[in-house]
Amino acid sequence: MQAEDFSNPGIGEIRGNSPISCNLHRFLLASPSAGALFASMADVTTGMLARATRLAGLRPLEVASQLRHLPGMVFFDSAGHLPSTADRAVSVIAARPERLLRGSIHSADDRAVLTKALADGHGAQGDTGFPAGGLCGWIGYEGEFVFGDYREMLVFDHADESWWEIGRLSAELREPHDAPFAIGDFHASTSREGFMRSVERAKEWIAAGDIYQVNLAHSFEANINGGSLFPLYLSLRENSPAPMAAWLALDDREILSSSPETFLKISGRGIETKPIKGTRPRFHDPDEDRRSAYELQTSAKEIAELVMITDLLRNDLGQVCEFGSVEVSEMLQLETLAQVHHLVSTVRGTLRADIDVIEALAACFPGGSITGAPKKRAMEIICELENSPRGIYCGAVGWLGFNGESSFNIAIRTLVRDRERLSYHVGAGIVADSDPEKEYEETLHKAAGIRAGLERCKL
Repeated sequence: MQAEDFSNPGIGEIRGNSPISCNLHRFLLASPSAGALFASMADVTTGMLARATRLAGLRPLEVASQLRHLPGMVFFDSAGHLPSTADRAVSVIAARPERLLRGSIHSADDRAVLTKALADGHGAQGDTGFPAGGLCGWIGYEGEFVFGDYREMLVFDHADESWWEIGRLSAELREPHDAPFAIGDFHASTSREGFMRSVERAKEWIAAGDIYQVNLAHSFEANINGGSLFPLYLSLRENSPAPMAAWLALDDREILSSSPETFLKISGRGIETKPIKGTRPRFHDPDEDRRSAYELQTSAKEIAELVMITDLLRNDLGQVCEFGSVEVSEMLQLETLAQVHHLVSTVRGTLRADIDVIEALAACFPGGSITGAPKKRAMEIICELENSPRGIYCGAVGWLGFNGESSFNIAIRTLVRDRERLSYHVGAGIVADSDPEKEYEETLHKAAGIRAGLERCKL
């Protein structure tokens, strides 16, 4: 069925070499030249993580911008927005993977391949606690994964602004020269009325006792051709900075993620997830903005939804953690981003000795905040109500370090380029008292950062 085009009216064609895109690169023109950077020898290692002294004074975005010509480049970016609770936050850049690993997180044989790949790289170590190479990529919502096996990596420690390196990436900085790209008009996968009908059907299942909550999404798609979308990522980053942002150019795809949500972070035997529920728009007027945040913090619906999903994730972590170790360390915290306010909880636990990071990922996947409760039945209903597979949307984008450190986002607020197709999804959590029209409007609030980023690249 062809849906009416009601998304992003007037955006039209977008080109990557617009004046605005050029403005986003001005800071790069002031960066040290490659020759100046390479004037003195730095710590370049082949098997151990060491300080990358030649990068001193450079920010992660500058370095990523000047390395994006390398094959398989990935950038896990805090986007300059670090939550107050950030624990030793890092930005990670990797390129030139030795191989690509493809499979399904639901397949025991495929998981065994990932486990072996991590074991094979375990010798790359240092005493920093930072990843010294690893597997970087994504897991799609339906379970398919693509990971690059990276033995060259740069890590930026936000605590002391130091750079660490394994390999020789710091010797590859180049001024960016992107070919222009062109994006056509976006078309919606379903109409406003179609989405609202799906909300009503979901509420019928809730009333029947099948589920308590379900996350419903719809998508927008456009044709695209031309060069790298890194300039568009810069625009998205400026309009909607997020703590779990990422840009990946891997396996003939580009992923531009402004995700605010942590799926899993693993350090040693410690594991953490940070579900998000509830959204209200930001306003330029401070009083109106405070009212919007207060409305979110006092909404019985939003509070109940986050409590429900937090309990679901406590159960997910309980499957892989030591008995009694799972705790909710933060509950119903307000997190304010550039475009929206959210409510966030933090759930932590200690992995059992017989559970490795791959098994933990598989057991908790996909994240409960973007499925519903109970998870299995909610996923069945999502499959019935949504028009097409979600793909990378609502999956997880991140890295598995050879040193045991891992970090994955929930792939929301994310643009995906697959050859000549560019798409993004937005969704909302549906409960018994959901108002279909308000739920639809919430999805548009969540897309505000993407739409603003696209507008900035408009000619």
